[in-house]
Amino acid sequence: MEGLERVMALLGVGKREVQIYITLVERGALTAREISDALGIPYTKVYQHLNRLEKAGAVNQERGSRPAKFKAVPPSEVYRRLVNTASDVLKTLKPTFDTLQMLYESRYREVAPTFLTLIRGQDRVVDLIQEVVTAAEAEAYLAIPFPEVATYRLLATLTEESRRISIKVLTTEALRQRFDLPPRVEVRTTQEMFGGGAIGGAVVIFVKYGGDISGIYSNERFIAEIARTYFNHLWQRAR
Repeated sequence: MEGLERVMALLGVGKREVQIYITLVERGALTAREISDALGIPYTKVYQHLNRLEKAGAVNQERGSRPAKFKAVPPSEVYRRLVNTASDVLKTLKPTFDTLQMLYESRYREVAPTFLTLIRGQDRVVDLIQEVVTAAEAEAYLAIPFPEVATYRLLATLTEESRRISIKVLTTEALRQRFDLPPRVEVRTTQEMFGGGAIGGAVVIFVKYGGDISGIYSNERFIAEIARTYFNHLWQRAR
């Protein structure tokens, strides 16, 4: 609950609003009086909380109901709104951190200009794929062969970032239906792939071994060029 409250704060709602939203998810549409009775909130305060939830896009009023009933917006839609809001916040911070990085490198001369990092685990791989996409300046290429990597969170990021950059996605025929993306995102399929990756300013390359997903993450230009060349080779042969 506490974690949800912290995240929902990005949408401008507080503890009481989160309680109301969860109650509407669990019980379905309710009147303000029913919400007041269920949560012990003074009736005169309930509409203030509902107004905040409506502005945050988390609650809708049912049309034609008398007295008025309020229902929860599907959690998947609220989650997508949170992802987009968090992405916008992080983007505003990127110039600051870029400046700090330059200051850091000027202070600590031993900092290497390039890196190569081993990564393990589905969540870490997905996080870095998203980082590659959001940090890309003009284009991003993705090869996604495993369903564990094609998360809702990643698809939401691709949808949002495709407004800014060119994105190409290569996936398997078995996973094609999962990539319900805007037409501006180019998607092609191949019968199967051994591994996958994401290419932008940096590169993530990953495989599945023993049921686990692992790989490398690097901004080494030579590695990125090899990955880009291989991606283009697969892209030309894909449908």
